[in-house]
Amino acid sequence: MTNILISGKKYSLLDFETEEVFEKAVIENCKYLFGNDVVYIDIKKRFGKSESYNKGVPDGYLIDFTSNKQPRLYFVENELSTHDVYNHISEQLVRFTTITRTSQNQIRTKLLEVIKSNTALSKEIEKYLKNTDFKNIDELMIFLTENKIKIVLVIDEATTDLNDALDVFRERPDVVTLKRYVNKTDIAYFYEPMREELQEFDGKKTKSKESDIEEIDTIVCPAFEDGFKHAYVEKNAWWAIRLSQRAREQIRYLAMYEKSPVAAIRNYAEIERIDTYKDSGKFILYLKNKKTVSPIELDKGVKGMAPQSPRFTKLSKLLKAKKISELWK
Repeated sequence: MTNILISGKKYSLLDFETEEVFEKAVIENCKYLFGNDVVYIDIKKRFGKSESYNKGVPDGYLIDFTSNKQPRLYFVENELSTHDVYNHISEQLVRFTTITRTSQNQIRTKLLEVIKSNTALSKEIEKYLKNTDFKNIDELMIFLTENKIKIVLVIDEATTDLNDALDVFRERPDVVTLKRYVNKTDIAYFYEPMREELQEFDGKKTKSKESDIEEIDTIVCPAFEDGFKHAYVEKNAWWAIRLSQRAREQIRYLAMYEKSPVAAIRNYAEIERIDTYKDSGKFILYLKNKKTVSPIELDKGVKGMAPQSPRFTKLSKLLKAKKISELWK
């Protein structure tokens, strides 16, 4: 059994008793799981043509305003890993995928009814509309449903069977994991968010940060010498990376941060394609047109600056940078 230590206190894994309890935790922590600039719509609505097999009721809906110019609508499915992967979870997701492509008008009409009947929900959405070019909620919903509707699965454990099942999707749904731990009456959560790339922009969103989020095109991955030589140099690839749907759509380049003793970025490449990696729920990047740059060195005397996991930036910043810190400004 996995335990967590927080300030000398041991927190033990506490399974969610029911899907309803799990869903309540998802809603309460939605800003951590999905990002600061999201609106979670907690309503159950059936979509799909009445005569079709492809009908379904998502657990909720998410409007992601991270990009004011390109907001996105998500179907949210909250599941426990004890549910059957093939006969329940993946079947639901297949239905939702079909619905998002065949029932856009129905989705728009029903969600507009829900939003307009809920004053608090309308006000929350209108707060975000002020920073967009959309005149009203109707115009926003037309945009959201005419563009690709995405799917996110929230689950307490992403098993290998689940990853295998999701890998068959042409557009693999995002997966968010949420586990619950307890110390006496104190509850703590362990989670993997939907969009790790947004961690570069934690805090209040400004116009400059908004622009940076939309222009992200480069992932920086840390590597030890052996891994760098084996994967990047010999295999023209880098693998086992968590990437959201939005990140997979945006990134075009991979830069390598070589750990100590090099402690610098000296190489980057174009991403030729992105594929799923084994049954890990992660991805492999295949590379082409590898190039070198003048070493972008780690800032001396600054703690916590060296990348410990993949981070995101823009190629234009990378080509101008002299120090690692300049990539994240």
